[in-house]
Amino acid sequence: MQEAKVKDMETAPAEVREIWELPWPKPTPFEEERKTFFPTDSLPGAVREYVRALSESTQTSPEMAGTLALGVLATAGQSKYRVEVTPDWREPLCLYTLASAEPGERKSAVISALLEPVREYEREVRELEAAEVASSAGLKAALDKSLQSAQRRMGECTPGSAEFERAAEKVRLAAQEAASFKEKTPCRLLVDDTTPEKLVDIMSSNGGSVTVASSEGGIFSYISAGRYDSSGGLDIYLKGHAGDDIAVDRIGRGANFVREPRITVMLTVQPGVLGAIIGNRDFRQRGLTARFLYARCRSMLGARKTDPAPIPDEVRDAYRDHVRFLLSSPYAGTIRLSEEAQQYRREFQEIVESYFPKRWANMRDWGGKLTGAMVRIAALLHISSARSDPTETPISGKTMANAGSVAGFFAMEAEAVYDVSECSELSKDAEYIWNRLVSERFMSLPRRDLYRMCTSRFSSVREFDRALGYLGDRGYIREVTTHPIGVRGTRYVVTNPSSAMTY
Repeated sequence: MQEAKVKDMETAPAEVREIWELPWPKPTPFEEERKTFFPTDSLPGAVREYVRALSESTQTSPEMAGTLALGVLATAGQSKYRVEVTPDWREPLCLYTLASAEPGERKSAVISALLEPVREYEREVRELEAAEVASSAGLKAALDKSLQSAQRRMGECTPGSAEFERAAEKVRLAAQEAASFKEKTPCRLLVDDTTPEKLVDIMSSNGGSVTVASSEGGIFSYISAGRYDSSGGLDIYLKGHAGDDIAVDRIGRGANFVREPRITVMLTVQPGVLGAIIGNRDFRQRGLTARFLYARCRSMLGARKTDPAPIPDEVRDAYRDHVRFLLSSPYAGTIRLSEEAQQYRREFQEIVESYFPKRWANMRDWGGKLTGAMVRIAALLHISSARSDPTETPISGKTMANAGSVAGFFAMEAEAVYDVSECSELSKDAEYIWNRLVSERFMSLPRRDLYRMCTSRFSSVREFDRALGYLGDRGYIREVTTHPIGVRGTRYVVTNPSSAMTY
């Protein structure tokens, strides 16, 4: 019997017709229906309403605005507060947030809208302090000049003489005065693409904290490509998340020391960049990927409204006033947990611990930091909801539960992200095979013929077999071997008649 690429089941081998006529399941879509959604209800009032309105106005998913809004709250709170879980466990309030979205998903518009009150506040503070900054710079220059002059006079004296000793004392006093002078620098809350060395300089002159915000993920791309020193740059971001002191020694510029640094990161990147980040061995082994809260943003392309409702003025103003209030708040200190919040934290942590042996075996690094991230989020929600000094009242059980909902969302996203490299490629490979079958309108054909049709996609039979098995698992195909008399059997691929294929 001659093998055939079957487009009409009447001409198919008997074994193929039999398996084709059996009941078939409904094929599972290549893109699973999304089961995780950002819990916007867990956000404080003004932020919650703005996230919803911004998502509607830009026709983007709430996952993007919700995730990045947490970065705005961290920007406002990281320089003022920390949260105490136990006497031996304290967390800074900085967050590393990353929203992944395809090109054309208006990432720049969303991050810009969320940060506008921060940029506005930063501009106003710089204008108000401009004279003080200029005066401070003049005094610093004068002190440096005085020190240089004293050093020059000492160099003109004979060592060991009384004149030399007097000159040396003047140098010591001038150096002490120059070193103790605290120069006033322009307010800097946000940075975009900057070297780790410059980042340390900015933190050093701005109380040890800063937010790195980028709508293109430039910082990650540059570090991933090796633009900066992979060790020193990573150390700064690792310590900036944990709050560990940073000391940088530089030739010709002296040492720079930042005590309890706090870096918040707000990034929007394309899925390909996210895959490269997760796949970077150095990032993974050093713990950088474990510090990020990831969100895969649903695409709205193809379903976007052509005339969406703009953000209501009252919603925009309430969000702006809220962020500015948090930035200008005079309060600072340590935030603590109520007993109800502690109980929730213990139960949450027990669940997380139960996931490590199997479910989270491949993401132990990320899961190990989840409880700490939840507590940080709870503290930020607490600060954002407080009517007065947030350190005077502990975090409530309700606020911790809201933070738990947010942390649960990020946990489910992380499960997908940490598996995305293998699963996404496998899904794409399987979809490629299916599209070839659909385009050629085959109801059945020999397996080896199908492989020949797809050789440009696969570098080995093993890769092809994995993708074909994936198609079978999702109900798109079945395989059967024919047994004609006197001829070697042939393995056929049979397509699901209840699929979307039209013959």
